[in-house]
Amino acid sequence: MKHLIVCPEYPPAPTPPGGIGTYVTHISKLLAERGETVHVIGQLCEGAKKKVEEKCHGRLIIHRISVDEGESFPGHSVISTNSSPVVKGLLQSGLSSQGFSWLACLFAENLVEQEGIDIVEAQDYESPLYYFQLRRALGMGPKRCPPCIIHLHSPTETIARYNDWDTNDLYFRTAKRLEDYSIGTADALFCPSQFLSHYAEAYYGLAHGTIRIIPLPLGDNPTLERGKDTWEHGTICYVGRLQRLKGVVEWIDAAVNIAHEYPTVRFEFIGTNLLHTDGMSGDEFVGRRIPEKLKMGFSFRGEQKRSSLLQFLGKARIAVVPSRWENFPNTCVEAMSSGLPVLTTRQGGQAEMVEDGRTGWL
Repeated sequence: MKHLIVCPEYPPAPTPPGGIGTYVTHISKLLAERGETVHVIGQLCEGAKKKVEEKCHGRLIIHRISVDEGESFPGHSVISTNSSPVVKGLLQSGLSSQGFSWLACLFAENLVEQEGIDIVEAQDYESPLYYFQLRRALGMGPKRCPPCIIHLHSPTETIARYNDWDTNDLYFRTAKRLEDYSIGTADALFCPSQFLSHYAEAYYGLAHGTIRIIPLPLGDNPTLERGKDTWEHGTICYVGRLQRLKGVVEWIDAAVNIAHEYPTVRFEFIGTNLLHTDGMSGDEFVGRRIPEKLKMGFSFRGEQKRSSLLQFLGKARIAVVPSRWENFPNTCVEAMSSGLPVLTTRQGGQAEMVEDGRTGWL
């Protein structure tokens, strides 16, 4: 079969790395290695400047488009933001990510016809397949009509709510309406956990059993050897964006309480700090929550390349996934694959991975 996956987060991407890009990286490679042909539409950005790149002996083809500059693509229509009032309008709208969605739609329509695509997939978050689905419903798309599958990750409004953001903001209201349409007109829906399936069915008013549950692919995460010293004195490691949704504020506060009682314990945080407010930087926000005498036990490493994550996990004895809400977090998959027990909450698909008291703690 010939697959097309639309994913603005396919790495490297303009935004900090997250679960959606990780999923598409793993599933596209897995399908290609099994003999399928996979096309991915992502974004041109710093670190990803090739318009077309082939991997897996030509079975995986990554196409990258730019929403910042006019770009032309061999064998496809010329797409230029300089001459497109549609793109300019979308970039200036309440949901600027739709600039990518529009360009991806036009590009995808060409790919469907020229490459004979059999199935199209995209995430729910920010509905990158919205215009493709809308034009198809209006009879404006290609004659070939492959099924459109939406992979449920996280509703934008839910992300906003658990990050303590204003869900009445134009961005979130627009995102919800587009996501509702994309999910409502999809030919099939799937998600990685029972937790998210039940949540989405209630959230979108879907009939029970509408959503197919397919766990995330493991990827190529190796099991790491750890010595006695690491198991006794290694770090307690958090990997992920530092934002309220991920429960990192509560975790920092809990870690401070632990550090008061056990001052030799070391806490490590890997990920982009997104805890800033209008009047305070993320670093200042974190700094104010940790007493000066305890700061030596806390290390904030910032965003790291995926290739560097193993060295941090290899020095850890426990991984922490303290999320307020999750779907089926890759960070938990990666930590457990490396051999670590995971301390986590019950608010997400991670509770389906961790056996309380045996492979971690809920």
